[in-house]
Amino acid sequence: MTHPLILRAMAQPVTHRVVTVYADGRRLAYDTRGPGQAENWATGERRKIGRDLIDRDTGATVRVVAVEVETL
Repeated sequence: MTHPLILRAMAQPVTHRVVTVYADGRRLAYDTRGPGQAENWATGERRKIGRDLIDRDTGATVRVVAVEVETL
């Protein structure tokens, strides 16, 4: 059985989206439940800007070029 605190957190509405943009034009979105959570996630994603990374799905080298926080 899931803990009541987890259920209450999951019941909160999704209010913000963090979009990571790659050099090849691909965009990955991560939905969050508040501006603080969105900024926290975006901070981690911004650290990747300009670095060559390995895509977990394809094994190809990718580069993050931008991170955007959107209000839904």
